[in-house]
Amino acid sequence: MPEGEELLIVDSSERDRNGLRTLFDGEGFVCAVTGSVGEAHELVQSKFFPVALIEHDFGGLNGGLELARFIREKSRPTQVVLITARRSFESAIEALRLGVSDVVSKRPDQVGYLQTAVRTAMDQHRSQNKDSSLLRDVRSVLDEVFKILMTMSRKIYRESGFKDVEGMKPMMLIIDENQGFLQEVGKLVAPKDWEVSIELSGGAGLDKASTFSFEIVAVCEELADLPGQMLIKSLQALPAKPLGLVYSTEAEGHIDRYEDGRVINSDRPFTGADHLVDKLGQLVVELSALRRDRSYLLALRSEYGDFLNRYAELKARIESLSS
Repeated sequence: MPEGEELLIVDSSERDRNGLRTLFDGEGFVCAVTGSVGEAHELVQSKFFPVALIEHDFGGLNGGLELARFIREKSRPTQVVLITARRSFESAIEALRLGVSDVVSKRPDQVGYLQTAVRTAMDQHRSQNKDSSLLRDVRSVLDEVFKILMTMSRKIYRESGFKDVEGMKPMMLIIDENQGFLQEVGKLVAPKDWEVSIELSGGAGLDKASTFSFEIVAVCEELADLPGQMLIKSLQALPAKPLGLVYSTEAEGHIDRYEDGRVINSDRPFTGADHLVDKLGQLVVELSALRRDRSYLLALRSEYGDFLNRYAELKARIESLSS
């Protein structure tokens, strides 16, 4: 944080005012401190403060809220952080409705959080008063840096003989009650290097997937015990998060690609076993790419864990400022 940022501190207690001044002087802020309602109003009207730190009950019950409302009217860009000795959910909600940046409990064990809240409020002020395109550009550059890093890592690891996972058999689960249809599918997948398990009911499939980590699942919609849509959502909520298909043989039929329990694309009509096996083959290609990226990312994390953590933290901070 650049030194010299103005901070207004308003508190009824002289001891607390002095303590807050000492704390934030040490943070590099230039602090203006008052215990007077009139003086607080004068300061707000005569000078701009990026952040104001105000006692919730300053000058009387909920007096800090009134001052926050006054600041909102007279100096809208100022970010307000309230500190309170009370534990009142209703008053905190009212403060947030006023646009207060944060409400912090006035306790010794909350000093660290209070410092963070004030710094965050200062960041919010800066982000609101700079061209928002700057944040978008920074976010775009971060994304591009990560893509470049992943591309370079793939090349480096391949050239260095990094062990790839592309040759591993995909673990696949198919759930359907129609044994005749399953026999057709079995004939088509027999020549392929896939590890396929079959279950004849939704409950049995869910139990099997809870025991084994399947990477691809295909579910018939017309199961007697569980609807296919419900089943795929349950399966994709498991830690393995398999790639998923739901197919229907009723009427013209359809086959849907699911991700995180939601349809992301759909084929109509569904033409039978060969159609299902073709879609499974597409998922195998997708799985291979996912496996490679995971292996590269794990290798990167083992060597550059600190950098990747800083990248994630910075990106999250930019996202919060631009939201």
